[in-house]
Amino acid sequence: MSVLPARRPPDDSPADWRVLALAAAPPLVVLTLRVLMPGQPEGDGLYPLEAASMVSDPGQAFWLAARPLVYGVLVIAAVLGGLWLAVRRLGWPRVRPAVLALWVLMWVAMGAWLVTSEMNRAGRQPLPEQAAKVLLSREMQPTKRRAGGTEVYFERQGDATPQRLFVEDAPVAAFAPGSIARLHAHAGRWWGQWGRLEPRLDFSRPPASAPAGSPPGG
Repeated sequence: MSVLPARRPPDDSPADWRVLALAAAPPLVVLTLRVLMPGQPEGDGLYPLEAASMVSDPGQAFWLAARPLVYGVLVIAAVLGGLWLAVRRLGWPRVRPAVLALWVLMWVAMGAWLVTSEMNRAGRQPLPEQAAKVLLSREMQPTKRRAGGTEVYFERQGDATPQRLFVEDAPVAAFAPGSIARLHAHAGRWWGQWGRLEPRLDFSRPPASAPAGSPPGG
């Protein structure tokens, strides 16, 4: 009497081609979407306004530069550790559908963020001009993504919070520490600000609320 081989349970896992499609299609779609985005118009001259952290010693400067990398490594290590524990306890066939679902959701979120960010940037509205006191400036070499220029650290009039802004094709000497520059800021549709700095404040230019040529005091 021959012994029949044990029947293998049906394999509910998706076919290999579906796994490859779910793994490759989302990043390709997001990358294509990124390429098709219009980006910043030529000659716009507006760059993101960012909060600046003023440091007093090299240790603080090193930590500020390394902090994004350290946080990124910690997040990746936590994800890989959780995945390893899940595979060890449940097995890869049971974990794979959840991993694929999270992979697709991550890329969908990235695509939604790209579209939302572009809509926010495209809907910028100009703000009133402001005076800005230059705290520090440094030369920025040209890269593949932008031209060279100067990164300026400054304080707005009436606001002691330091900020920084890249000024395209501007020499460092144009923004001497302690000098006053004119800030042309734009607010995003929902969040954030962009701006453009002029090297010096033209005191001969009358305020927008006063007619040109009118004597002081009326």
